[in-house]
Amino acid sequence: MKLVSTTALRYFAEVARTGSIRAASENLFVAASAVGRQLVMLEDSLGAPLLERRQGRGKVRLTAAGELLMRYYKNVSNETRRVHAELEALQGLRRGHVHFGMPESLTRDLMPGFFSRFSKDYPGISFSVHVAGSPRLTQMLLEDELDACFTFGDVPQTDMRTVYSRLMPLFVLVPSGHPLEGRKSLRLSDCAEYGLSLLDSSLWAKQQTDDMLAKANIRPRVALETNSYELMRNVAAEGMCLTFTTTPIEDPQARPRAGSYVPLKDPRARPQRLALSVHQGRNLPLPVDTFLAELVVVLEDAEARAQRVPTAR
Repeated sequence: MKLVSTTALRYFAEVARTGSIRAASENLFVAASAVGRQLVMLEDSLGAPLLERRQGRGKVRLTAAGELLMRYYKNVSNETRRVHAELEALQGLRRGHVHFGMPESLTRDLMPGFFSRFSKDYPGISFSVHVAGSPRLTQMLLEDELDACFTFGDVPQTDMRTVYSRLMPLFVLVPSGHPLEGRKSLRLSDCAEYGLSLLDSSLWAKQQTDDMLAKANIRPRVALETNSYELMRNVAAEGMCLTFTTTPIEDPQARPRAGSYVPLKDPRARPQRLALSVHQGRNLPLPVDTFLAELVVVLEDAEARAQRVPTAR
């Protein structure tokens, strides 16, 4: 058997991850024909088919040999990262890289300031940050494409280790001039007759909201449905509708740019879980361990401050 080309192996892994040669070629920024040639060369080199190619637009599936090669690729990738981690440890924290994932809502809250402060203390550490919904972030974490990630909602815990977790109480973002403005707290029944902006089914938090409304026997008047936390909050702040949300992590007393956060005091309203997680059993590089340790300190400080402030805003 000939030596396996690292380029061919990388192309194969991307096809396996995306499910098609075309999608892999777009992510790799190479022609689909080039990806196809590398796959043929790889199969010839190994003497076994790696993919079950289907007619039409169905996703390719791995053969038994393909599954074996994919496990080999992941082992090699993890071992490479481990070697890099040991080299970084020898050098202290003078250089390193962190692959991190987070939901869109944290692109404005908490993390920009933390990245800036951390970089001043450790200027040799750089970052790759992927912004997506919790389901996608969890998938990337378990495939070792991320070192760590934040998630919102009820996340399956299989093969994940939670570094930090916090239950965030729900509020209603009430626009300025709305009939509910000025209330000290609200129940779900108070919101039933008004339009709502809600998360769509691509995010786990939607199931929690749907269950909450169903238990209250409320059929929501959906004014807007989206996979964007920011858009959901912003249309509410602009006066279009109400929305259920959490307050900012970094500054729990902060007000939205318009309107106000009113506590949702209802027995069917469950708090939303914020979690910081890593892949269970994976040896993380020293820069990642340091990054997480300092991030947890900031999160715990923010949680302590939130417990000291009044509930109504």
